Amino acid sequence: MAVIRKNAFRMPSVQISTLLFVCALLPALLFKGPQFEYFAITQVLLVIWLGTVVLQTYEAGLSIPKTPLALCLTLFWIWLAVSLTWSLAPNISVFNFWWIGSLMLVFWLYTLTPDRDMLWSHAAAILLVLGLVLALMGIYQVLVMEQQARSVFETRNTHAAFLNLVTLPASAYFLSLIEQKNTPRYRAFLLGAVLYILFYSIFTAASRGATMSLILTLSVLVALTLRYASKRAIALLLLLTVAAYFSTKISHGELSERMPQLFQDTGRMVIWESSWELLKAAPWEGIGLGLFYLAYPPFQNPVDNSGGFFAHNDYLQIWIEAGIPGMLLLISALFTAFWLFVRALPKTSSDKAFRIELSGLFCGLLAVAGHSIVDFNLYILSIMMISGLLMGRFHDLALRKLRVSTIQIRFSRIVGRQAYPAIVILLLLLPIFYFIALGMANSFYDKALRQAREGKLQEADRNLATATRLTPSDDRMLIAHADLYRHAATLLPSEGNSGRKSLYSDSLIFLNRAEQANPLRALTHVIRGRLYQQNPVLAGETWQQLATESYRQALSLNPKLFLSRLDYAELLLQLGHKENALQTLEEGVKYEYHPMPNLIPFYSLTAKLMREAGKYEQAKVLENKVANLEQQSAASYHLRGY
Repeated sequence: MAVIRKNAFRMPSVQISTLLFVCALLPALLFKGPQFEYFAITQVLLVIWLGTVVLQTYEAGLSIPKTPLALCLTLFWIWLAVSLTWSLAPNISVFNFWWIGSLMLVFWLYTLTPDRDMLWSHAAAILLVLGLVLALMGIYQVLVMEQQARSVFETRNTHAAFLNLVTLPASAYFLSLIEQKNTPRYRAFLLGAVLYILFYSIFTAASRGATMSLILTLSVLVALTLRYASKRAIALLLLLTVAAYFSTKISHGELSERMPQLFQDTGRMVIWESSWELLKAAPWEGIGLGLFYLAYPPFQNPVDNSGGFFAHNDYLQIWIEAGIPGMLLLISALFTAFWLFVRALPKTSSDKAFRIELSGLFCGLLAVAGHSIVDFNLYILSIMMISGLLMGRFHDLALRKLRVSTIQIRFSRIVGRQAYPAIVILLLLLPIFYFIALGMANSFYDKALRQAREGKLQEADRNLATATRLTPSDDRMLIAHADLYRHAATLLPSEGNSGRKSLYSDSLIFLNRAEQANPLRALTHVIRGRLYQQNPVLAGETWQQLATESYRQALSLNPKLFLSRLDYAELLLQLGHKENALQTLEEGVKYEYHPMPNLIPFYSLTAKLMREAGKYEQAKVLENKVANLEQQSAASYHLRGY
């Protein structure tokens, strides 16, 4: 009877944990950086999950395993927190602390959750279904829409990396399922069909790094299970893989075309070389979590046409952002996971299913770790969450074969029963309020930008003020508010207007606060330069010098910011410095940009000045680019039905 009551109490808690994880994962899939609302929902649900785990352990306490893997992951997380103290933009770094820390948070949530086997069985089934849905989305994008296979992600590399994380453990379960004679055959057939679709979608994505990672780790899985899984099961798994590859080759041969270029990827080499130069600026302590994209532009090679958001090597980027200790602790966590696997593997010879599952989990984690050498999986929230869950399951299984001591934390010895829930809830409300404020501020911010574009300046002002109150140290809000006031000031008479002077002064105050919150943002200086240039009377006799210094500062922080170059060149032309204006524009033209309509005035003015300077060949090249951009813009205009 006691057992029945115990299970009746625990079952709902496991279902709640599964529900919270899945509900947190869904918005994480939609989070790609600017959508803070999705990030906030994910983190709030994870914190609530943490609260449910801690609240139900008052009597039994928390059992903390004393393993090198758990220690290294925790130390890595602690170091990320310590590095916040010297970040140049703490607001961004705190945000990225929770972003990257989702790996460790989910690992510990799984480790501390009671009835982990049931949690895993529920979560794994849902992940398989989710992976199937995303795989079908990717296939549809390629075969029907004639686009890259990305499903809900920004790049095909991330899409394939996510599917690798699902496919490899599923492949291990497929090997085990074939072995189970008392299991209905249709289950193995269904799982095999799902695996074929997953393999097909990965190959269709034509991600070279993810494909190589899949092939290598699948080979490792086969080698590890060769003596424990039946030859028939391994043959079927390999047949599914080969069939999916050749099906892809027939229907969509891009992977076959891209794979020979695997070792000729000069684009990533250029990014790594530039990133290495950035690393030299602060090799020991790092520049601060999440600040790579802000610090990278001055070091970016002109031929690098990437967005500059990531180093395309997670270990290098963590070194740049979190210093040598951060990088070493991350690698130590991976090494200790490997060592845990090596220690546990010999003890699984008598349990084939156990060995196969442990090997599948290890290979799934290995696939992500290997692919991260050429990509940025550590900065994909959904991949971090699933990696944390897999690592928690892997860690839990390995400990069942090893003798490991634990640390027991019994809250009943420290806090009274009545005070305990109140203390836990109050502590958890701190991060919950932070995430709610973050998401709400971003919503007000986006709404204000839309209103500003529609000319509703007063409404935009109110919403930006609300966003700033919610997140006072977010420089994006401050810059947007300053730019709104700058624009509003241009609508008023230039002389003898107290309203214009007030807007000018408030705009400068916002810009100064933004620079204090984040001195790496080039846009702050662009807006300041425009403010001085448009208000020479209010700026005083030195307005030319002030505007010039602002534009130069912006370009020193981000030489690829072509709109700032255009503003600066127009100022120089206004002052009669045509040669300096052309030189400024030419320094920007040497950079590679993604095609966009905003480039048309930049290229047009540069071509015009080049012709006037007798540089006809260079001018012709830019004029051709302008013509191509205008054609693309017109085609896009008509395709949308306008």
